[in-house]
Amino acid sequence: MKKKLLYAFFILLMIVSGVFYYLESTKEEETPEIYEPTPSEIEVKEEDKQEEVVESLSIKMAPDVDLAKKRKEHNNNEIVGRLEIPDLINVLVVKTKDNSFYLNHNVDRKYDIRGSEFLDYRVNTNSKQINIYGHNTRDTNIKVAFLKLEKFLDKSFFEKNQYIVFQQDNGKKIYKIIAMKEVNEEANAEHLIVDYTGSKFVEHLKKMTTGKGIIYSRSVPYDENSEIIVLQTCSHRGTKKLFTIVGVRIK
Repeated sequence: MKKKLLYAFFILLMIVSGVFYYLESTKEEETPEIYEPTPSEIEVKEEDKQEEVVESLSIKMAPDVDLAKKRKEHNNNEIVGRLEIPDLINVLVVKTKDNSFYLNHNVDRKYDIRGSEFLDYRVNTNSKQINIYGHNTRDTNIKVAFLKLEKFLDKSFFEKNQYIVFQQDNGKKIYKIIAMKEVNEEANAEHLIVDYTGSKFVEHLKKMTTGKGIIYSRSVPYDENSEIIVLQTCSHRGTKKLFTIVGVRIK
């Protein structure tokens, strides 16, 4: 009797072990989160957002930050502003003497392959044209803010989300998005020219917001006195391609 019970127990143990092994070997492997949100990202609770009227629309925006306090917090005097696309992106922006350093350094000036969102070294926060660059990635484990710009590939998202906010030391500017475009990654790309004025500036802006590569656009008035913002990140839809989002200042 004891031998039969022992044998039955052994058989049961083998069955349970086999089932457990099968379940373990067939379940989907969980992908670990390798990277936390970058130090440049500013988390804001929904209840802390503030209503602001823009072109008769009431939009919830993140509150302004104390940039001087942020410089002290990150021990980095190269923090020049805060970039926001309401309900999508809210990050600190840095600027240094070139367009290379912040490709692989965060706002704490520590090495980080995700880099930071940074202002073109040739311009300043009050320039007629402000260019801000940031990485994109196919690896969803790598948290980079400008990956979210791909949401604008959805037409309904583009139509609903129209504004870019850039806060600097003396206040903030609000831009209306005029176009999203895919362009070739080349040194003389139109959006990388940052010093046009007068009629050349008008023609320059027209080239950036029309023609080959346009994904979506909307009618926004502009002239030679307009101010613009350009956001640039990589496109994964083709080799050596970039996404650009261009906004015209309205406020």
